[in-house]
Amino acid sequence: MRARQLIVRCLTVACVLVAANAALVPGPVSFAGGRGSGDGGDGGGGGGGEINEDGDPTATASDPGTPDTEETTPGSGGGDPECWWEVYVEDDTAVTVFGMAGTRLFSETGRWLMRICEDLGPVMVDGWSAVPEEGLVIPGELAAEASESIPIGAPFTLTSPAAGRLVVQVPTWLWIDGDWWHDYSATATAGRVSATVTATPISAVWSTGDGTTVECGAGTPWQRGLAESEATCSHTYRSVSPAGGFDLSVTVEIEVTWTSNVGEAGTLPTINRSAAQAVQVGEIQAIGTG
Repeated sequence: MRARQLIVRCLTVACVLVAANAALVPGPVSFAGGRGSGDGGDGGGGGGGEINEDGDPTATASDPGTPDTEETTPGSGGGDPECWWEVYVEDDTAVTVFGMAGTRLFSETGRWLMRICEDLGPVMVDGWSAVPEEGLVIPGELAAEASESIPIGAPFTLTSPAAGRLVVQVPTWLWIDGDWWHDYSATATAGRVSATVTATPISAVWSTGDGTTVECGAGTPWQRGLAESEATCSHTYRSVSPAGGFDLSVTVEIEVTWTSNVGEAGTLPTINRSAAQAVQVGEIQAIGTG
């Protein structure tokens, strides 16, 4: 019966609380100390909730006319009703909280607070039916923040023969140094929520400068004794390079995925990294003897 009463009261202030194990929280509103702004856009308000030293919920909201103290006493502010904070969601990993666009939301502590006023029941605060304690966290946005911090420089490329001694009609081995071609990762944390991003090189597209492109993986480093057939990435030049050489370049596509400690996971846009160098291609002159 209590759950049904909460639903009816909340509907009177234009918010919806979904029964069972989900709560719907409208947005977009950005809360102080939070990550992200709900479902996009910039809200005009700000605030956040917390549990004080006595274990009681408190919250603040910065919009004019909204409560900004733990309790509003009767008669203050021209007869405002008595209002207080209650814990609505104790653990948002156990009770799912969604934004209006279907994005799953978390607070920094896992708790969501509701503002209750005498004779009114639950009331909206800054456009929210429940306030994320200590700030809002959207794992996907936290992952994007982590992705921006990954230090991936330009790939270090190698050829055999060396770049200044390539020869027409002789296969040139192409590869990217293994000290660069590996997984990269970074983690961003907000309160008890963390998201870890992994960036993995998946393909390399070489532009050889003579009108040819070659798509490979990392390539196989040349070693003495290896047969030409063991090259996994190579190109054979058919003409001598101009005076300035051929422009040999490579672009590596890097796949980005993320996981979190709250069960959310996904992918982010791929990252590209490029490198270029000039290579000289000559020919071997045969010398005849009479």
